[in-house]
Amino acid sequence: MPNTITPAYDNKIYQKYSKKMIQNKEKNKIAFCQDFGLPYDKKVPLLCITYPLTDTNNISIIQDVMNGILEMPVEIVLTAIGTPKYQKYFTDLAKDYGKQIIIIPDNDENKRKIYAAANILLAPCDSDECLHEVKQAMQYGVIPVVSNQDFVSNYDPVQESGNAFVYSKGSPWSFFATLVRAFENFKFPYDWKNIQVSAMREDE
Repeated sequence: MPNTITPAYDNKIYQKYSKKMIQNKEKNKIAFCQDFGLPYDKKVPLLCITYPLTDTNNISIIQDVMNGILEMPVEIVLTAIGTPKYQKYFTDLAKDYGKQIIIIPDNDENKRKIYAAANILLAPCDSDECLHEVKQAMQYGVIPVVSNQDFVSNYDPVQESGNAFVYSKGSPWSFFATLVRAFENFKFPYDWKNIQVSAMREDE
C-alpha cells in the first residue's frame, strides 16, 4: 500500500474520515461487521492481525495468551497468511469461535477496510513487515499493542498522552497485561478518541 494513502482520501473504505472527523471511523466498523458476518457492538473492541503468521513475527506470543483474550468481550479479524501451523491454528479457532474470530482474504482493499474498522492491532514483534503494518494501521487510528519503538509513546492516562500501549519485548504475559490495559482504556470513548488522534500522523 502506498505510504501516502490516508483514511481521508481512501476510496476503498466504507466511510472516509480524518483526525477532525474521527467519529466517522465507527461507521467503517459497523459496515465491516455487516459485510463479514461479525456481530457489531460499539463496546466490543475489534482486534486485527494483518501481517504474516510466522515465527519471525512471534505469533507464538499471541498463541500463548489467546485463551485469555477469548475470555474477554473481543472480536478478531486476520488475513491468516503465513506458515501452515499458524494458518491451521487460526483456522481451527475461527471454526470454534465464529462469532469472535474471522479470517478474510489477504489483499490491499481488505487490509484498508480492516484498518478503517479495527480498534487495536496486535503486534508481538518488531520485524520490518510487522512494524510496517503498525505504522499503516496507526495512520487509520488503530492503536497498537507493541514493543517500544521510536515512533510510539506509551499511553499515560494521567497525562492523557500517548499513541500506543507498549509491552516488554518478548514477554507473553506483559503482552497480555498490556492488551488488558488497552481494553480498560477502550471503555472510555472520549479518551480513546484522543489516543486515536495522537496515532494518526497528519490532520487532513
